[in-house]
Amino acid sequence: MSSTESIQPEKFAIEESSAVAAEGVPGEVKYQAVDESDPRLKWAFRKVDATQLFIVFLSTVLNSMDRGNLGLSKVVGLEQDTGMSGSDFNVVASIMYPTYLLFMLPSNLALRRFGARFWLSLLTVLWGVINMCMAFAKNKTDLILCRLFLGAAESGATPGALMLITLWYPRQMVTSRISLFYSAFAAGAVIGGPIATGIGKITNTHFKRWEWIFFIEGLATAGFGLIMYAFLADYPDKSWILTPEEKAIISQRMAQDQVEGGKKKVNRRRLLDHARDPLIYSQALVLFGGNFGINTILTFAAIIVKEMGYNAGASQAMQAAPGICGFVGIHLARFYPKWFGSHFRSSLFCEAWLIAGSAVLLGVTNNVARIIALCMLSFGCFGILSIGPGWLMSNVGGPTRAAISSAIEVMLGGLGALCTSYIYRNKDQPRYLFGHGMNMFAACLMVVFTYATHFILLHRNKQKETNPLDISGMSQDEINDLENDHPDFRYVH
Repeated sequence: MSSTESIQPEKFAIEESSAVAAEGVPGEVKYQAVDESDPRLKWAFRKVDATQLFIVFLSTVLNSMDRGNLGLSKVVGLEQDTGMSGSDFNVVASIMYPTYLLFMLPSNLALRRFGARFWLSLLTVLWGVINMCMAFAKNKTDLILCRLFLGAAESGATPGALMLITLWYPRQMVTSRISLFYSAFAAGAVIGGPIATGIGKITNTHFKRWEWIFFIEGLATAGFGLIMYAFLADYPDKSWILTPEEKAIISQRMAQDQVEGGKKKVNRRRLLDHARDPLIYSQALVLFGGNFGINTILTFAAIIVKEMGYNAGASQAMQAAPGICGFVGIHLARFYPKWFGSHFRSSLFCEAWLIAGSAVLLGVTNNVARIIALCMLSFGCFGILSIGPGWLMSNVGGPTRAAISSAIEVMLGGLGALCTSYIYRNKDQPRYLFGHGMNMFAACLMVVFTYATHFILLHRNKQKETNPLDISGMSQDEINDLENDHPDFRYVH
């Protein structure tokens, strides 16, 4: 059975007395509602959290560390040892994003073809090996070649994990699980600097300090990719960790959720139809702006701190402070929609922190205040990372729409990271006013698209209430084809 076949609606049905053919409508299936308070259901999803979600979380921690090790390596001599000058470092930092963006959607479709277990594990091993190869780079050309391959290897990791989450959890759980997943990027920023500082104390003369960073972290990533293959499962019915009863109750709950959203087979027309949805782009452009701040923390925080006058080891270790604030922000953001009443207000709250942090960095010269401002920036941008993708993925129906939505969102987010690679230039040292100003501009842009998303969702829900679609004469296949257009589907704002 292919992984594409295994996500068809009938595979989620529990073929027992609780699922019977509807009278008068051939092929229609009714599903018994699952009691959300059932302790068996809660325990089953806790096991999913402890296995599937935890595995992709750890993989993303390593991904975050592997992205941040370029900036951490710069402060211990990478630029000088490889003969780079001027904007060469910015070129090396950015060159991974063309292949990252180019291969993202094909990689997500390959995941559907080969399954998450094989594909995500393979990608993790590949980008670990490529990081190890960067330890042997002798010049800018070597680094550029490695970074091009790194972009291709990492391209499917984040959208693939997002898609996996939507196939394992019902819509009501997606936002909180995506928030937990994205907190891994902040966790990587927290531990990446201190680990790099510790690696830098290795005195073996065969490798320079920055070479050890790439080699050891890459080796750890490649090894973890093999562990992923042992524990990941494509779908609940393929898990060796869940009991048959747990597989059944999760599948029944997912069947109930998928019937509400509907599903279709993947084809070119459907992909193009989904890709034209303005909702995807309005929300993805929020993540585009948020990635300015995220890439600032992951790639440039240690560099910015070093230019304040701190030594290399201190600047690496101090990257943990913004990382901790980002980790706190991303976990608090899980509760923002409940506290503020909507994802819309929650997003605006995080964007206010981004604007405030950028303003302090632009206008203040005191080192302590500027480090606090980096923490504010990190708090806001990682909060957006928690809210934004979950907001979008809660408003898609069916795995194909989830695949295209997650890929486009991460692609536009990657464009934000690409832009950030060029805004912190050597010629702007030590204040980096241009980079901080671009972060403020991106935050203001996020506010605009947050409002756009809010109004799109309000308008669509109002249309469903005032002019509901009549499905009384439709077959079950036609009803399944409706996805977000189903009259009972409501957008979360």
